[in-house]
Amino acid sequence: MRSISRSLTLVTALGFTVLAGCSQGTVDDLRHTVRVQQQRISELEVQNESLNSTTQALRRQVQAADSSSLEAERRRAEAAAQLQAAMAMYADLEQRLNDLDLMVLPPELDEALRALAARHPELMIYDPKRGMVQFLSDLTFDLGSADLKSEAQSSLRQLAEVLKGAPAAGYEIRVVGHTDNVPIRNVGTRAKHPTNVHLSVHRAISVRDALVGAGVAAGRCSVAGWGEFRPVVANPAAGGARANRRVEIFLVPSSYSGPSAEGSAPEAVAPTRQPEEPLK
Repeated sequence: MRSISRSLTLVTALGFTVLAGCSQGTVDDLRHTVRVQQQRISELEVQNESLNSTTQALRRQVQAADSSSLEAERRRAEAAAQLQAAMAMYADLEQRLNDLDLMVLPPELDEALRALAARHPELMIYDPKRGMVQFLSDLTFDLGSADLKSEAQSSLRQLAEVLKGAPAAGYEIRVVGHTDNVPIRNVGTRAKHPTNVHLSVHRAISVRDALVGAGVAAGRCSVAGWGEFRPVVANPAAGGARANRRVEIFLVPSSYSGPSAEGSAPEAVAPTRQPEEPLK
């Protein structure tokens, strides 16, 4: 823009020389036009300088923005990598925790219960994380009955031998019965077990009596029954789920510190077997 101004000044000087022979009015008009153009050029030069300054400032802002964008992208990538590493570590810890066998019983007792359950896989399940042996009711009792089947009696005698051993001496035995949600409709069955809760308790008592009859101290054993109210799986609309019909035997550290009553414990009476009932 400055070169344009200098060129225009030179042209103007030459023009004055050429126009020396023109009339005074014409010369004055031309001089006025030149002055107007010079003033316009000056204004444009100022504007140009301002635009140059603005352009440079914008370029600096763009460079700063590019730098900030690159830094933000770097931090985002770093955070994503850290998150992925943390998620992988969490997944690994979760898997290790799931795989970890949290044994709550002494090793010798745990091993004996594992071996017993392995000999009767169709009848019982051993859960070392809960210190629990589960008997499946369909194989332990007849339908609607609290009388133990012969195979279950044999298995409970074997369990009693384990529970009488020294490794189990410091544990109480809690026998808990469960049923499905099918109501008891048979009149004969309902006379002995009015509700599923009654049936679950009566079955727990039968298991407890079998253990006591096999030599387990009566003072170590307690019973409970939840009926249909603590299922392990959802009961179908028609008929109950087999998995919910069960008796669970928990071994928990003894909480009793009073005098022993083993000597005065009444002798266990084997339950009288009732006729099998075809319907619950």
